[in-house]
Amino acid sequence: MSTEPPTFESTNSTVSVTGVIEIVILSSKRGDMSHNSAWTPQEHTGAEGPSRMPSSARQDETTTAPYEPLLLRMKDYWNKRDKQLIKQLLVANLSSLPPAKHHGLVFFMLDRSDNLRTKKADSMGLVILREFDCIVQRNEKEYERIMQTFTDDYKLEVLQLATMAHNNVFTLMCKLYGLDKPGNESLASHINVMLARHQYKEASICATALNLQYLFKLEDIVLPLIFQDKVNLVELYIKPRKEIQKQLVIRLDGYCSRRFDLQSFVDSFNIPGTRLEKLRPKNLSKLIVRLVKMFNLDITLCPNTLQFRELGSIRYLLYKKYIEKSMSHTTWDELITAAVGTDEYLMREVVELLMSYNDASLAAKFAHRFNLPKDSLHPVVLNALKELSLNESKSSVNTEEENWDDAHDGYSEMESKFHQFHFKDDCILTVDNISKLKMCAQTIFQPSNVIGMDMEWKPSLTIKQNASQISVVQLSTANQVFLLDMIALSGNENEQLVGRFFSDFFLNPDVIKLGYGAETDFLMLKKSYPLLQSSIRDRQAFVDLAVVQENAFKMNAGIFQYESDGREKGLSELVLLCFGKPLNKMEQMSNWEIRPLRKAQVQYAALDAYCLIEVYNYLNARLKEVTPGLDLVQLYASSQTKPKTSREKTKKNKKAIRREKQQQKVETFRQGMEQVAKLQRPSISSRDFRVVCDNMLQGLGRYLRACGVDVKILENSDDHDLAAKIAREEHRVILTSGLPFHTLKSHVQEGCCMDVRTDLKAQDQVADVLRYFNVKVTSKDIFSRCQVCNSNKYVAVNQADMKRLWLERKLARASAGTPRDPVSASRPCDAVSPGIGPLSNYSDEEDEFETPDDDVDDDNNEFVYKGPATSKDHSSPSAFPSADDGRGPESEGVHKMYDKDLLRTDLSIDFRNARFSNNTIIQVDNILEGVLNNVQLYYVCSECGKVFWEGGHFQRISEQFGHVISKD
Repeated sequence: MSTEPPTFESTNSTVSVTGVIEIVILSSKRGDMSHNSAWTPQEHTGAEGPSRMPSSARQDETTTAPYEPLLLRMKDYWNKRDKQLIKQLLVANLSSLPPAKHHGLVFFMLDRSDNLRTKKADSMGLVILREFDCIVQRNEKEYERIMQTFTDDYKLEVLQLATMAHNNVFTLMCKLYGLDKPGNESLASHINVMLARHQYKEASICATALNLQYLFKLEDIVLPLIFQDKVNLVELYIKPRKEIQKQLVIRLDGYCSRRFDLQSFVDSFNIPGTRLEKLRPKNLSKLIVRLVKMFNLDITLCPNTLQFRELGSIRYLLYKKYIEKSMSHTTWDELITAAVGTDEYLMREVVELLMSYNDASLAAKFAHRFNLPKDSLHPVVLNALKELSLNESKSSVNTEEENWDDAHDGYSEMESKFHQFHFKDDCILTVDNISKLKMCAQTIFQPSNVIGMDMEWKPSLTIKQNASQISVVQLSTANQVFLLDMIALSGNENEQLVGRFFSDFFLNPDVIKLGYGAETDFLMLKKSYPLLQSSIRDRQAFVDLAVVQENAFKMNAGIFQYESDGREKGLSELVLLCFGKPLNKMEQMSNWEIRPLRKAQVQYAALDAYCLIEVYNYLNARLKEVTPGLDLVQLYASSQTKPKTSREKTKKNKKAIRREKQQQKVETFRQGMEQVAKLQRPSISSRDFRVVCDNMLQGLGRYLRACGVDVKILENSDDHDLAAKIAREEHRVILTSGLPFHTLKSHVQEGCCMDVRTDLKAQDQVADVLRYFNVKVTSKDIFSRCQVCNSNKYVAVNQADMKRLWLERKLARASAGTPRDPVSASRPCDAVSPGIGPLSNYSDEEDEFETPDDDVDDDNNEFVYKGPATSKDHSSPSAFPSADDGRGPESEGVHKMYDKDLLRTDLSIDFRNARFSNNTIIQVDNILEGVLNNVQLYYVCSECGKVFWEGGHFQRISEQFGHVISKD
């Protein structure tokens, strides 16, 4: 390669790059750029047309012809991917010009770059800008002075070009042309053009880069982005503007009000691509909390969000009590009371939620405690109130509740179910002052001691509650348990002594310290005592039994005496494996900040630390039997010194974990199916089977409709609780999956809520559901219901009438000048037809009869539903054409598809408007002319107007569900 400086040729002669080159800027032939589409590639005149040099930089009226060779040479280098020569050529030519003309030349080359408007990340324009940036940085003050001379019109033209390019080019152009400098308010006009075109994403990026957020209302950019679920752009947009942050969270909080009509509000904006399901209070409240934490805002600005989150905490506590049954009533009562506080709305909600769990007695007690007006209570609650002794004082009511709690919790029965703590009460010492802490240290720090360690803190269920801190630290020896009251020991006067105690404890190599999943405990302890970070990091002689448990499973050496039942987790499961009984975790989520601690809390805390020593001794003994010469400390130490796992191995481990979880799901489902078989359900026809599908199972719901099942399907924006309401009011079975199953099953009778496997395709889910409920499907049930609206009534329309409808619509469209499918044409590109929700666990090609993008099945020339059409002669169709016209059931086999009891004869046809007499629009726009000539008889849904006929698709669906169709 030649080392000589590159040159370029003008139209007349070869000019050396060392010569002085006059930059000619032509703008008289440019045209108004404001009419061009922003952020999209625009047509330009090419190499021989006029330049788009900014008019404000004009020096004379000559042509740009002398600079075309320079541009062509750069393009040639770019095609050869020789970026270095492009840089050299740029530097050489800029060095021959005064700095005042550099921006003009760079703009000229950017504008005429072939690939700038393609928005590719790598472009010739980017190479030019980066090199120009290096030049500018070497003489910043000079170029700063030059940029101050740029007019508003000049900056606007630069911005128009910048917004057509990739973001990396846009960012550099904003910097190098001073577009983001103060006094740039005139550039907002270009952002307004974007907003008029609904280009909210581009407008937000531009406004953020130019620091012009203060010129726009929330309704202009921020709210449309939230409607479109582009939250990351919103965060970048509001990050430098504290006042906009506050305005936004206050506005969003208003949308969480129970009285706010969000649907009407969203409709009034008419934002394309709105994600309505993301605007439910549940999702909005999460976004608000995220913004509050991210920008360190005051959560009290958002009272509706606080209330909604408190209600979510209450629902969670009810789930823990009634579904998991993992909390004692006293513990639950403490937390529920703290969550409700003095909020009257939450008081009423607690009573209503208790009624939804069929606990009228407890609902009445809370109604009495909250002193709720009787006219606001459910009749069942009023009856339960009458059974209570309302003459007793409030304190006696509380006493009665405590007595009821003991009976409810059944602690005497639990002694036989759970692993017990057999120490006497005097073996548990509460450490609440420094003198007791010193006595504890004398016992704990004995050489060769084995200490079980655990920590407790009050659960922080809502954002309104203060961040939790360590409340109790349990340290257990083989003979005694110390409960360190960290609240009593807190305070500046004790902080240094307490910190020294823990530092000595963790760094003592002669004391073996036991924990289980202790990383969370350490994080909480470091939050309370930041000075302990190094001591915790450098801890000595520590054994995490969770790691030991995992390694013992891998060894598969028969170390454990018992097997897990799959219901217990964590330390409770480890105790079960060793001793045959799990731990009682009823007090785990207690309010550990109350003083004095309840006896049940003290017993729980002591056992949680002491059982670690029991497990340690058991595992040590078993390990020595299996592998002589190896003890637990050595096993743990060896596991900690292994080299770090490579990324590839980590991925393999993750895959193995996923497979294991999948196998567990399958096994759980198999056991559930075995239990169902024992129920011996009576057989039921698919037409009599009524279900409500959760919104995560919409695909399953449509397949069930194809089998004739009466299915209500929740929309994406519906809460799971709506399924329970529909099930109760309409006597339907609930189909759901995952966590909602555990909540919803308590709202219906046993066996009327199914946890559907999500690892199966929709067709296999159908088979499981039908088998679960012993549903009988016949060939006549296939397509007996409309998959779109769930109707089971159709109108039979013969070929002649359908042709007439089709021709009427065609003529109407021609006279009106409308496209073939006016609704589809006007529908936003990301909209979906009613009833067509996200598919669940199966691909688009599996859902042939519901794919909204495919109008025609090429193999069968058959209509597939796309959505309702928008469009007085009358005719009354008969249920079946007469047998002698060649279109009866015998000739086309139409009786296989629909029974006569599914057909309506009471509706007439308005041919001019393509409607039935009940105003249902007949969807004829999507029927091809070839179909009209081949199909003799059509079936139209009387509710939504969808058109069906028998063909290959009907046969395929019948074959697809052949394994569930009864042969008799």
